[in-house]
Amino acid sequence: MNKKHMLYIFVVLILILTNSSYAFPKPMGRRAKMVPMSKFVDIPPEERMSNTTGTFAVDNNFSAIGLLSFVKADGSTDYCTATVIRTDNGNMAITAAHCIWDIIAENWNTDFYFYPGYNNGSPGSIGAVRAHTFSIWSAFTNDEALYDYGFIKFYYQDGRKLQDDTGAFDCDVDVPPGEYQTTVFGYPYNSGEMDCPRDGEHLCEWQGNSFEFPNNLPNYQWHRGISIDVGYGSSGGPWIKDYDPNTNGGNIVGISHGWLPPPYPKEEIGK
Repeated sequence: MNKKHMLYIFVVLILILTNSSYAFPKPMGRRAKMVPMSKFVDIPPEERMSNTTGTFAVDNNFSAIGLLSFVKADGSTDYCTATVIRTDNGNMAITAAHCIWDIIAENWNTDFYFYPGYNNGSPGSIGAVRAHTFSIWSAFTNDEALYDYGFIKFYYQDGRKLQDDTGAFDCDVDVPPGEYQTTVFGYPYNSGEMDCPRDGEHLCEWQGNSFEFPNNLPNYQWHRGISIDVGYGSSGGPWIKDYDPNTNGGNIVGISHGWLPPPYPKEEIGK
């Protein structure tokens, strides 16, 4: 088999930006001692650029997935995928930790802008939304594979919640075992195998079965896989179980993390 296998990280829904109440999937084990690491950026009101179009949407999930742009330590601009998740705060999204923290420079990325509903080169009806607080697990700096997910909190219109205008996905921390249909979204550019224009301008979708890892692989209980490379730019993109294209509903069970070189899990399972 010559395809790369994508990995995802099990989502742990943590309101690390609003309180210290954590919820973990089982088994907890090593994760019970994790400590969040956060950064707050106080951006002047005139620079926040929240909802730059002034257009509001009706509660739905069609704009919950969006393009996330940021600046790395070397001054270059990079892109990932982020998704609005349903919280009491209403202004939070989940993405990959490596989109928030520059692994090479060992520092935070900066100048985050989220474009909910970005597609076909258009930023969506809401426009650019500025981020101000970023949180990852401190353990990510030592274990990039196991803790590669984080959360972003956005500025938004006074008295409104971002999720009211974009819709939001629920996170399912009770992820069932076995093989089942999973829908993955992302903005791949110049790489990957998704059947779409892989130019970073289009929201691409893949649907197929995801599978659990065999227990002879490291940290197998925290990962699942699919037999396709979704490409650079799809990092942080949601993995959705029971996705309904008519309502754009379903629960996030993980996010795109990276690709796995051979031997591949499904080949190992067959041995």
